[in-house]
Amino acid sequence: MKKKIRAISVFAAAFTVAVPTFMTFARAENGATFRMIVQEPRFMDPNRVDDGGITIQAQLFEPLAKIGKDGEIIYLQAKSIDRSSDGLKWTVKLRPDNKWSNGEAVTAKDWEYSLKRILDPQTASGNAQFLTEIKGAADYNSGKTKDDSIVRVRAIDEFTLVIETERVAPSFLAKLALPYITPVPQAIVKQWGERWTLPENIVSNGPYKLVSRVNDQSIEMRINPYYSGKKPTISAIKMTVASGDICEAQLRAYEADEIDFATCIPIQDIPRVRKDPVLSTQLIANAESGTWWVQYDNSHAPWNSKDVRQALGLAVDRTALSSVVSDGTAAVAKTIVPPGIPGSDENDAIKGDVDTARDLLAKAGYPNGVGFPPFTITVRDSDSQPIVAQLLQQMWQENLGISASINVMELKAFAAWVNGRKNAPYDVLTALWVSDYADPENWYGDLITDDYRNSHFHNEEFAALIKKAKAATDETQRIAAYQEANKILEEQQPMSALYRESTLWLVKPYISNLRPDTTLRLYPIRDAEFLK
Repeated sequence: MKKKIRAISVFAAAFTVAVPTFMTFARAENGATFRMIVQEPRFMDPNRVDDGGITIQAQLFEPLAKIGKDGEIIYLQAKSIDRSSDGLKWTVKLRPDNKWSNGEAVTAKDWEYSLKRILDPQTASGNAQFLTEIKGAADYNSGKTKDDSIVRVRAIDEFTLVIETERVAPSFLAKLALPYITPVPQAIVKQWGERWTLPENIVSNGPYKLVSRVNDQSIEMRINPYYSGKKPTISAIKMTVASGDICEAQLRAYEADEIDFATCIPIQDIPRVRKDPVLSTQLIANAESGTWWVQYDNSHAPWNSKDVRQALGLAVDRTALSSVVSDGTAAVAKTIVPPGIPGSDENDAIKGDVDTARDLLAKAGYPNGVGFPPFTITVRDSDSQPIVAQLLQQMWQENLGISASINVMELKAFAAWVNGRKNAPYDVLTALWVSDYADPENWYGDLITDDYRNSHFHNEEFAALIKKAKAATDETQRIAAYQEANKILEEQQPMSALYRESTLWLVKPYISNLRPDTTLRLYPIRDAEFLK
């Protein structure tokens, strides 16, 4: 395909010199500072973080628990989480030895304050959606009332938190274990207001504490001496903030022995890295429970036409696209919800080819693309999305005769722009969703019916099925409702699945025990160590 060759030539900037093996091992003797590159976080406030900044916050703040690979709950700040016999009341017992980085106890009052703060519309937290099952939370978060006492979260003693839900909610335990749901120190937030996250003010409950931050330049952390969990063996973390493409910045720094860990590789360099005798031994591939897709604004023409959406979805050569953006390390995505999530079924994918797509576009009133309005594909400037946009642009032009322009935005600006589309029209964008927790509600509910990515998709039959699934107490009936919803989602095509990527890491050989943690592929540096 012509586009494949052109896309690679435009973005090719491969490095040709590998770092000698003896240089990589030298770093282990230079101290105990773990070095890496990150993107500038939108927020340092854990109650507000809703993007890649969670990888930073996960070192500083700790949730109640996490869900292990086999679905078991692993307690962190919690000692236990119990549900009442009627399924509507959750009692959380906190570990009494939990401490903030200033040595003061983390109390149930801090947790009550934090959960209500996430739900406060003034906080404008994207993570409020994970807590709206709490009794009174939806009304408070929507602004129907300003009285937070209606939110049924109560600290009944210093280390016991009781939460009541509106309905039986089997997935609520997994939500309580989300890395997004962490406490903030009530006294510190009230004392400093918006300035509470500055290095000189911030107090955290995780394995590390923030000691320095220079906006758009660097973030530094050191061990929290009061942390009650497993003590880190790495005493300090130095995060350099990338400008431009973070994958390119990471690979350059990794090969120059300036960092110890890279979280991604530029697409043009993947073949070279995989063949390099040194780098290939340091490469780790982590399959994602997630999907990249192209999304349409379902609220207005021409995107409110199912025929148009299906036509554009069928006109994409996913095999060619995934090959270009990943050198074959990404899997073609036939459906939005990935395999492994109950309800997902790749047999529900729409059937057809380019000829089918042309027929559908003609049926929608645009034969051979005639009369189809010019439109814009908006993408972030990272994760190969400018290349994805170019491929989509050409495929749709060649296969359907429709014309698109491309708008590339810096990641932080793109995230703010997407969040601002709740009531603002757009044309097309590309987006990613990675499972926050391995339950269908995270996809069909949090993503679609709660419209987290602002696709503005509304379908009464789909919504009724999700409502039924959320209220179901029988697991078989719950999953059956999601299975029916999946058929509607794929038939309606509010977005068209593209590919499922594997996260490609590079880890220096003197680092051990740095492993992905949770479905979000977070990496607790607490568990890593320098080999001697």
